[in-house]
Amino acid sequence: MEVDQVDQVEGVVSAVENLDIQEKVYRIAETPDVGRHVVTTQDIDQGEVIIHDQPLVSGPARDSEPVCLGCYRLIDLENRYSAGQTDLLPHILCPRCKWPMCSESCANSPRHKPECFFLFQSGCRVNACDTDSIYDVIMVLRCLYLKESDQSAWIAFCSLQTPDPAGMDEELVDRAQKVANLICGTFKLGDRFSRELVFEACGRLETNAFEIPVGQSSVSLQGVYEVGCMIEHNCIPSGHRTFNSDLSLTIRAAYPLEEGDSVSLCYTDSLWTTAQRREHLVYSKDFICNCDRCQDKTENGTNISGLKCLKCPEGFYFPVSPLDCASAWSCSQCNQQAPQGYNELAENKVAQAVAKLEENGLSVPSCQKFIKTYGKVLHPNHAHMLDVKYSLLNLLGNTEDSKMENLTEEELNLKEDLARCFLNVSSKILPGISRLKGTALFELYLTVRQRVILSLSQLGTVNHTKEGIMGLIGAAGMHLQDCIDCLQYEPEHRPEGQVYQHALMERQTIINLIQQTEEKFK
Repeated sequence: MEVDQVDQVEGVVSAVENLDIQEKVYRIAETPDVGRHVVTTQDIDQGEVIIHDQPLVSGPARDSEPVCLGCYRLIDLENRYSAGQTDLLPHILCPRCKWPMCSESCANSPRHKPECFFLFQSGCRVNACDTDSIYDVIMVLRCLYLKESDQSAWIAFCSLQTPDPAGMDEELVDRAQKVANLICGTFKLGDRFSRELVFEACGRLETNAFEIPVGQSSVSLQGVYEVGCMIEHNCIPSGHRTFNSDLSLTIRAAYPLEEGDSVSLCYTDSLWTTAQRREHLVYSKDFICNCDRCQDKTENGTNISGLKCLKCPEGFYFPVSPLDCASAWSCSQCNQQAPQGYNELAENKVAQAVAKLEENGLSVPSCQKFIKTYGKVLHPNHAHMLDVKYSLLNLLGNTEDSKMENLTEEELNLKEDLARCFLNVSSKILPGISRLKGTALFELYLTVRQRVILSLSQLGTVNHTKEGIMGLIGAAGMHLQDCIDCLQYEPEHRPEGQVYQHALMERQTIINLIQQTEEKFK
């Protein structure tokens, strides 16, 4: 790796909390089929910032573990701080609204002010042990507080898409009605906000809120963004999204964009099948995706939905009409149709097997057994196979039972094949910058690095050449640099940001391996 490349990498800042975008490189467009969306106003390079957006509102998601509403750190609802005790217990009660918080400082924080304001005025007190079950109410109260405290933010919130109540999922309707009853009834705010307004706010949150990943996996946050929420969905996105530690949202160009291109994000799991993605989007975002990937039965050549044909040894079943959930499935080789309902039966059976596998604890042997067993039913790139393969990729060489220095040649080959599999898949459905690509590149680097270490250790018994070892070091350095380029925008509090930091430190390993090789062949 060249010195100027190292210097260039060292100048990259992974945290972007103080970004100041001087000139907009986008505009808000509107079309009948898409509605309002974001398009570029100039050519944009890969990695260039398009949008940096602060949340209009943020708060805990309904499925989050108990958190402090000020700092979003985990709290223990069973234990309470008492005056005179030497150790700070997990929570105190806010002196005004009595909601459990981690400290007096957080009880007085601006972030907690909206719900504290309403609950204090209503005189309603909630049992501390019940608060984590009504986090929906917190987010809605914070939205409603905009109406009284920040008109421009309230107008921005109200301008976001709201679902048609007639088309909403019954579970979502029931949840919104319960929130409206709590706010307008139990919390005595019906004279301030109508049930219709509260219900509508619930719908807007359901449709527009982003899930915000944080360092602690059990903490689940969500946020609503004025511009970020207007970005359209596409199952092959043109934008790369990161959430920073201050909960701001940064959208970059995943690959070079031209003036007039639409900026898009994937609002579901990119490694899910078409049926899974479309069902999730209907439920969570109230729209049906008909993008190019969804229309292609092979999903841009990834075959993520493919099922092994029961009639011929080489073929795989795919839906004849991918946009029709009741479509027949036929073999890509022999054209024979799958038995009616076979795709749903196979999907359900394998999903149960994956759940059981995760429940019992993932390990290298259990993942390998799953892949061997269900490789008789699924395409090698099927969503469930990729799920388990990604776990296996990260387990190999990275656990106490499977360390890099102990991997056999067969296991190194397997790890390399898995890494290249994900690089291939990501190139087709997550082109350009992606966390999947970056993490796969790091695992590929580790594999090639281990081959270098083995080659150097075998010099007394195996006739390795200097050129061969230097070639391996060059390949390892290239994979490492590509990983750094891909993950350089990831916040440090996220796992991918930690991989990036690890990758930066590994540059010295490359230098050391070059020096060792030169020394060995003197």
